[in-house]
Amino acid sequence: RWKGSWTFWDYVSPSGTNMIEEWVAKDLLDEGRLFFEKLLKNIVKTENHLNWIGLRKKPFKHGDERVWELGFFADGRPYRILGDFCGPKEAVFLIGCYHKQGVYTPADAKDQAFKRKGFLRNGTATHHQRNVKIY
Repeated sequence: RWKGSWTFWDYVSPSGTNMIEEWVAKDLLDEGRLFFEKLLKNIVKTENHLNWIGLRKKPFKHGDERVWELGFFADGRPYRILGDFCGPKEAVFLIGCYHKQGVYTPADAKDQAFKRKGFLRNGTATHHQRNVKIY
């Protein structure tokens, strides 16, 4: 890791399942996996998160809580990753989903993101560092 780079984490459920790895393996095809990797490779080096490629402009709000959204298009589908900041230059991916015409799949993706954020905060869940390949 070099100065100024980001560290990314995957949400790990209370049962020990890496939910982001599971999403990548089950829901993304080869092109989707490649584009997800490429997105992370680009943003890991971006100093200011407001300049991240794929960052949707308005975070979701739930009371005082906020969750941001990254988007990319692959396999003919618009994908989203909902996440949160968890330290200086650190971000955790809470849930991966599909988004089309204002509808998220799974339908409760935003609610799940806020629920997972709470589980991380109270120690019920953990996170695992995502290795971003920089070639």
